[in-house]
Amino acid sequence: MDCRAVAVVFLALITINGKMMMPFGYVGVVQDERKCQYLRPSRMLKIRCFDMNLKEVPQHLKSSVEILDLAFNRIKKLRRNSFERYTSIKILVLYENKIQSVEPGTFAPLTSLEEIDLSNNALVTIPLEIFQLPSLRNLYVDSNELFNLERDLQGLETPIGAPLEYLNVADCGLENLPNLGVLPKLWQINASSNPLTDLTVNTLANMCNLRTMDLTKTDINECACQQVNRYLRYIGADVKYVPICMENLDNRICPDPYNLTLESASFHSCKSEAELAKVLSWRWLIIAGAAALALLVFTWFCCRRRSKNKKKKKSLQMKSKAKAMPPKHQPLVSPTPTHALKSHNDRTMLQDCDCA
Repeated sequence: MDCRAVAVVFLALITINGKMMMPFGYVGVVQDERKCQYLRPSRMLKIRCFDMNLKEVPQHLKSSVEILDLAFNRIKKLRRNSFERYTSIKILVLYENKIQSVEPGTFAPLTSLEEIDLSNNALVTIPLEIFQLPSLRNLYVDSNELFNLERDLQGLETPIGAPLEYLNVADCGLENLPNLGVLPKLWQINASSNPLTDLTVNTLANMCNLRTMDLTKTDINECACQQVNRYLRYIGADVKYVPICMENLDNRICPDPYNLTLESASFHSCKSEAELAKVLSWRWLIIAGAAALALLVFTWFCCRRRSKNKKKKKSLQMKSKAKAMPPKHQPLVSPTPTHALKSHNDRTMLQDCDCA
């Protein structure tokens, strides 16, 4: 067997081996990226790199991705340039990785991000820059050991810039709810499976528009249980997922939370922010409606003017054509004699004269 035959057999073995190893994720980063699925749910570009043994965020995907699913991989660190190419992301799924650290500025380019799932990782805190993302509505950080969160939140700039509506901090080892300042748009929080031994009802004053709160599998004391139940009923929220208080404690032992919550400065500030947000949303709707109406009027005016110009141009063309045409030749008509014989008597008289 010559050298060429040996080389051909060797290349064939490498190709077959590569194809056999692809399902197990041992072909390298490039092959893994090719396996990412490109989908379009609800006309949004979704790239699904699910369970591909990735160790870093792939950098060769379409930059216009709006939903990026990187769940069930082995990513340990998010770097500053991890998402620089993907500024259009609206939903980012990173659950079930091994994320331990996040470099400062990692999420800064994601100004369109509306939802992020960092659950089931190895985080010990929440990167504070997440709370300043201008479009973030849903935040999942459940099943992380957030031991350093309370300490790090002391440096949080409040009020936060993110318009949070849903927050999931379940099973994070928390002894109290995270103090994120006034949250006028937050309507649901899941803090289940946490000790919450230091929970005080004062924290809830910042959440004036809560509708659902999950405190199942927590160790809150009887007084906190009673105060939370009463507060949620005051604001019309659902108490389905709040533990049932076994005792009805006297107000001298467990004071009514009305003065600590509904009459507190935090609650009034929260309500003011919520009302301001409503006014601004209505104002933007009115401005948008007025702009749309103005655009329609302008379009109608332009169309009408264009139609008139077309008619005018057509009329001018017809007139110019009429002027350019030569004059029509008139039929030659013999002139009428001056002394034309018009009656029978005249003809008779003429004949008589000829005879004479």
